[in-house]
Amino acid sequence: MREVEPINPAKLRKFLSGRRALVLLALLLISLVVTGFVWANKKVHIVADGKTIHTRSIHNSPEEILAQAGIYLGPKDEYRVTPGGKSGEPVTIEVFRAVPVTVLYNGRTEVVLTGKPTVREVVDALGIPKTTKTTPGENVRPTPNIEIKVVNVAEKVEVRELPVPRPVVRQQDGMLEKGIEGVFAEGADGRKLATVRVRYEDGIEVASEILTEKIIAEPKPQIIHVGTRETVSTYRGTLRFSRVMLMEATAYLPTDGEPHGLTFSGIPARRGLVAVDPRVIPLGTRLYIPGYGLALAADTGGAIIGNKIDLCVEDEHEAWNFGRRMIKVYVIAD
Repeated sequence: MREVEPINPAKLRKFLSGRRALVLLALLLISLVVTGFVWANKKVHIVADGKTIHTRSIHNSPEEILAQAGIYLGPKDEYRVTPGGKSGEPVTIEVFRAVPVTVLYNGRTEVVLTGKPTVREVVDALGIPKTTKTTPGENVRPTPNIEIKVVNVAEKVEVRELPVPRPVVRQQDGMLEKGIEGVFAEGADGRKLATVRVRYEDGIEVASEILTEKIIAEPKPQIIHVGTRETVSTYRGTLRFSRVMLMEATAYLPTDGEPHGLTFSGIPARRGLVAVDPRVIPLGTRLYIPGYGLALAADTGGAIIGNKIDLCVEDEHEAWNFGRRMIKVYVIAD
């Protein structure tokens, strides 16, 4: 039987020390693979100067990665880094070249060269408070020579006395002709105390919202009478009408105009024939005009446009006395 050799303590320490070094080396290599090696071989997308570059890099610094890709930053140029995802998505570095922009704020104009990627960041870099509003919007990317208008925004809660609009009540009235309306009672607006949230831009009110309100004076309704009567009394009895109009009226003689004595319809001009705008009252329409009588729309005239009517009379004195006046014109129903 082979005799067991006694363990030499010095040799044992040397053996364990060697194994420990190997273990530490293995752990270090694993750490590099898990961290440094993966980072060192990361995928990078670079967006700059209107193009996208896809590359890999061993560098950690964005500036070094950009330089590796041949992209260099000016004194005012900036970049933004979007980290890659856990499943291997690439890191994205976007370069923003500096451009001149004009900022208008509190009556001052300032021109700056900036590589900030948004209007809001440009404004923040100038020390302008965040309680401001920008035009264009704060997320817009600055373009060369863009003009950025900045206004101060403030909100206040105020107590105001406000009007309460009067309601309008419409009532049918058989004494009035159909199509005619008249105010029977004017009514009055009421008043209320309101708690209002008010938005100001550069000290000018631009919006408001009522939070609470209390009526302190009730409004009184405006009452309007709406005519429903569809008949008119004439020397030939009661006639139904389809509508009534208020028109500007003049008078003419049968001998006025060309050809003398004939209407546009070819009927000899005489009392009872009137000139109208056919777009308002079609030719051939029967009418009733208080103070003039029954009439037929049979003529036209160069000055008779819109709500105008010209009444044929057979006496020159009557025509001069008639002059120009507003009259009611009833359109007789068929």
